[in-house]
Amino acid sequence: MRSIRTVLALMVTFWALGMSDAVAKNVKILDECDPATFNAPGRMLCDPNFDGGVTFQEFGSFLSPSAFGHPAWRFDAPFLEIQPSETLQVKNDGGEGHTFTEVPAFGGGRVGALNTPLGLTPRPECAVNLAPIIDPGASVQLRGLGEGPHLFECCIHPWMHAVIHVQRGNNPGNQ
Repeated sequence: MRSIRTVLALMVTFWALGMSDAVAKNVKILDECDPATFNAPGRMLCDPNFDGGVTFQEFGSFLSPSAFGHPAWRFDAPFLEIQPSETLQVKNDGGEGHTFTEVPAFGGGRVGALNTPLGLTPRPECAVNLAPIIDPGASVQLRGLGEGPHLFECCIHPWMHAVIHVQRGNNPGNQ
């Protein structure tokens, strides 16, 4: 009887470990803001305790149609496939506030000084009251995304894009 309980306990443990991979997928929000140069008097953009190495001047040098924003400001993973039952965990590991906003098409954000040099028109979904900021160190969870592709962008740094593709479940009834 004891060996049956042991086998059952192991089966439940392995099932739970296997399910943990299938239950949540992660997207990290990343940037490398340098607090010393991003936080000029009257401008607090970067967490003062963050250890980023990109100066405000370097950041600005990437605001052109050819560079299309600094590459250190990005979503990791920019493309992810999930099942309908899975949760998407989005964590801000950067030093600035960001949004992770679903849009029907990529476009501009809410900061005109970043849209203009990139030639972008603001997306309506990026209005301040529709796209809440995820502070440094904070995270959000998204559940119940419908089947198909979902486009997400940062409404502050509009070159930050992710495509989350929700697939049909893998059980035999869905094939």
